[in-house]
Amino acid sequence: MIEIGQVLSLKIRFNNSGAVASVAHPILVLNVDNDKNILEVAHIDSITEEKKWKALLNSNVTIKKSNPNETVIDKDSFVQIDNIIQFENFPKLETKRRQIDKLSDKKFEKVLNRYLQYKENEWIDDNKKVFMDKDEIISLNEDLK
Repeated sequence: MIEIGQVLSLKIRFNNSGAVASVAHPILVLNVDNDKNILEVAHIDSITEEKKWKALLNSNVTIKKSNPNETVIDKDSFVQIDNIIQFENFPKLETKRRQIDKLSDKKFEKVLNRYLQYKENEWIDDNKKVFMDKDEIISLNEDLK
């Protein structure tokens, strides 16, 4: 069963204009709605020399690999919170977990609080409100068939 704080590795659609990841990306699970069978997730990106300016944007939350050491990310990263990305949840998605570990509680709470505040206080373009059903997720991730 997928749980909040876990990280999936999937190719996803980033927006409703059709921009799709060319490779699988780490995706942080922010909410699991078992009644509606929906996962709400956020895209994780590594902080690199060319992307470090993005980590400073109000629309991103940084998470450090250390203190405590995180097993769900490979290096210091940022979580994009200016999108609302939801997936239909289905059992085979469990195979896309990077591991069963979760982001540490304190860091997850920081990301989730900032995400919820951003959703409440900032305008999010409809183009960045994405829902992907099972068929679309499978079509982008052939190994889920």
